[in-house]
Amino acid sequence: MNAMMVHRGPDDEGCFVDACGVALGARRLSIIDVEGGHQPIGNEDGTIWAVLNGEIYNHPALRRELLLRGHELRSRTDTEVLVHLYEDYGDALVHALEGMYCFAIWDARRGRLLLARDRFGEKPLFYRASGGRLTFASELTALQSGLDAADAVDPVSLTAFLALGYVPGAASMVSDVSQLPAASVLTWRLQDPVARVARYWRLPDLRPSATDSLEAMTAELEVRFADAVRSRLIADVPVGVLLSGGLHSTLVAAYAARASNHPVRTFTIGYDHGDVNETDDARHVAKLLGTEHREMVLSSVNVADLVPALLGRLDQPVADPALVALHAVCGLARDHVTVAVGGEGADELFAGYPRYRWLAVSSQIARAAPASLLQAGAGALNAAALHDRLGRLAEVLSPASAVERHISWVTDGRAKTTSDIWGRALRDLSEPFDPVVDAGQVIARSGVIGTLRAFMTLDQERWLPDDVLAKADRSSMLASLEMRTPFLDRSLAEFAASVPISMLAGPRDKHLLRTLFERELPELGGARRKTAFRVPLAEWMRGPLRPAMEAQVARGSAFAEEWLDRSAVNALVDQHVRGRADHARLLWSVLAFGCWLDTQRGTSTL
Repeated sequence: MNAMMVHRGPDDEGCFVDACGVALGARRLSIIDVEGGHQPIGNEDGTIWAVLNGEIYNHPALRRELLLRGHELRSRTDTEVLVHLYEDYGDALVHALEGMYCFAIWDARRGRLLLARDRFGEKPLFYRASGGRLTFASELTALQSGLDAADAVDPVSLTAFLALGYVPGAASMVSDVSQLPAASVLTWRLQDPVARVARYWRLPDLRPSATDSLEAMTAELEVRFADAVRSRLIADVPVGVLLSGGLHSTLVAAYAARASNHPVRTFTIGYDHGDVNETDDARHVAKLLGTEHREMVLSSVNVADLVPALLGRLDQPVADPALVALHAVCGLARDHVTVAVGGEGADELFAGYPRYRWLAVSSQIARAAPASLLQAGAGALNAAALHDRLGRLAEVLSPASAVERHISWVTDGRAKTTSDIWGRALRDLSEPFDPVVDAGQVIARSGVIGTLRAFMTLDQERWLPDDVLAKADRSSMLASLEMRTPFLDRSLAEFAASVPISMLAGPRDKHLLRTLFERELPELGGARRKTAFRVPLAEWMRGPLRPAMEAQVARGSAFAEEWLDRSAVNALVDQHVRGRADHARLLWSVLAFGCWLDTQRGTSTL
């Protein structure tokens, strides 16, 4: 199992086996206490042992408190802090932690295991509990190597993946294997070998004060964001910033430059074709901030070779094409630093997606106008085939619920048509995944009031951990680079929950963040367009990735096992290549699943 995760920890490995047969293993990417931070690590009498994947950012303060209370710590590593916090607080230690992590603590005295995952799900944790045995790992492939048989595709998860581009919630792509949800703990005992999962934290639904001013909120944001960035720079190894040139990464780079005694190292990526390129923006920001800037161009030749191999290396498929660019820039950064800081989480916490406001508008219109009038207006706008904004307005007026509209927008409409490419192995499912039902259930459980807050909560529960953070974790860890995200600092996130929605989303998206940007960084100009290491996907699927896509349809395991329908996908490929339609997002999901399954089966279409 350790050998399957060398990329997560190329610097060191360790194992602990208790007399009862319980075993812990760890791979280590040395960040803090490079020489003395070996894992697993135990307490003084060897009765409590811990392994950690990730970072506890407030571990220096926690360490000082533990020393004052009489604990003996033999290293400066954050993993050892977990052992002694558990001695004092038991499972409640999670409330003291600020960081990104999954960890395991074995309590030999009580014959008890504790697993935990960080608040937003930055670090993954898979497990199977069956027959009185619990097996767990940070990656699905590592878990599979510790099980006798774990290669059966879960058909419901596959239908979810094809619709959404990721596997949502506690499920995984492999049957009978679960993910520990974000902000959750799992407990298991030798005498009662049942996995019990409980949630320990939720983002509070706070009611902001009517007297809060934009100026006061901006000042508070500045203090909290500066602290969050500063905490993510703590390391005994070089640290850099992944810079796309957009608002989020520019803020991170600017505050990192302020907190550092040396020029910050920044990294970005560009392309040799297509109309998506961010190198000019990133270069401009780097020059103004005085960073040591490096960039690379991902060429068509690179894409043809890199993409199928990368998709095949994923432990669980993620059909977000930005994964490719992010992995490439992480590889560039890893040649110079061991830790990189990014801007993930800002959109979900600070209302960064324009669709939030569109959804709120659509709900207001639906309450105010007769359905027949809305239907007629939507039809007229669709017939006109005018500007994109009018096309979006036509969708706003269409007779659909806000949840249905949200799912349609975030999946580019493929959630409604993905069943067209299901193969025989999926067609007979009695209850395939329904993204609209799932989204409605998440919103209902949250109890959040207001359309905009409801869909922000949905994204925080689904899109953020299962796509955005899964993409960030895999793309960086496959390059043996640790990636940190200051926007997901607990204090900063809880502050965002207290900001009036009118300050978050109006009169423009991420209004509060833009106000901070304009106040603190006037030399960079006004509003910056949204960038997030986007890729020219449609062009790739018609050009350098066309051979891989065609080979997948002809010989891939996904079609041989009849998960997907060969003729239906062939028709989509033909339409896309001829420019008659843009099926890039759905075809990308097919390619991602196919490359992953080929690796699972030990085959290749290349």
